[in-house]
Amino acid sequence: MSSGFARGFPVGYEDVDVLELAGYTAGLSAGLAKALADVDDADLTAAARGGFVAVPAGRVRDGATVVEHPMAEAEGVAILDVRLPAGLVLLRHAGNRPEVVGLRLAAVRIGLTRRLLDHAMEQPRRDRVLLRGIADVVSALEPLRHQLVSMTQHPPRAAVAEVHARLDGLGWQVARLFWPDGYRADHPVRALFVAELVANTWLGT
Repeated sequence: MSSGFARGFPVGYEDVDVLELAGYTAGLSAGLAKALADVDDADLTAAARGGFVAVPAGRVRDGATVVEHPMAEAEGVAILDVRLPAGLVLLRHAGNRPEVVGLRLAAVRIGLTRRLLDHAMEQPRRDRVLLRGIADVVSALEPLRHQLVSMTQHPPRAAVAEVHARLDGLGWQVARLFWPDGYRADHPVRALFVAELVANTWLGT
């Protein structure tokens, strides 16, 4: 991973490759773990949007308050309630944590989407509608990936949020490729919906 938050926390184009590959080969929880590898617990609290933050389930510390969310749990993700008690104010500034973690998460989501497209290709149904749907998503992912690479050094919040919003829409397109099973909570495509929730805790997309 690139340098830490204290040094401005840039992300290199090679990080996009690594994080996309993690989402593609190992899934959401593993990709999230890489995205947060150099983010300590105090950073999590400082950067949380609305007082909640998503982390890999294996990273939950003793005494942490975990929000019950069965779909997230099934993907190995925990949603932590990190809101401070009334009257307390966090002194640590969020810096560029939300933007950089958001960029990293977007790369993971691109890999995860590609992983689900491969799964779609394995379906017994291989008609023209399915293949066209897959091609449409693939063609939409490439410019998003180029956009991430172009803003690795200084990721603007609005631009990162826009990428996630577009990934949200692509997640629904992928779910339709598995109609009607893609909307079941036990279908693998749920990872895309949990990924949307994860991004929302960091960027409020």
